[in-house]
Amino acid sequence: MQVIEFIGAIYTGQGCGKFFVELPWVLQQLKEFMGVVPYFGTLNMRLTSDGVEQRAYLTSQNGGVLIKPKNGYLPGYLYKAKLFDIICYVVLPDVPNYSRDCLEIIAAENLRNKFNIKDGDVITVLVTV
Repeated sequence: MQVIEFIGAIYTGQGCGKFFVELPWVLQQLKEFMGVVPYFGTLNMRLTSDGVEQRAYLTSQNGGVLIKPKNGYLPGYLYKAKLFDIICYVVLPDVPNYSRDCLEIIAAENLRNKFNIKDGDVITVLVTV
């Protein structure tokens, strides 16, 4: 196993993460893999230019767990990660034109509240591949 360090600035997304996490078939798969009920939303991180290059290592062949889609939806991949002192997960939707400089982070709790994170704050997340 390898750990990749991603650095980036937090930003407010469009609320799509919350929508997808709440879908019953997504929620069930997340609960199975994470072992807990996830918070209904994601923490969005805009990667540095180095992070964008490193993101290319996040593939299904490098430790990503497939989130199997229902008809009409596209798949995504889930990667185990660590933010500060807690286990979290990076979700990468396999969607055409999905921004390559973005990482979405999910956990059992609201990460913004837990760590008092605000838009523009720069954080580091460690992803296991």
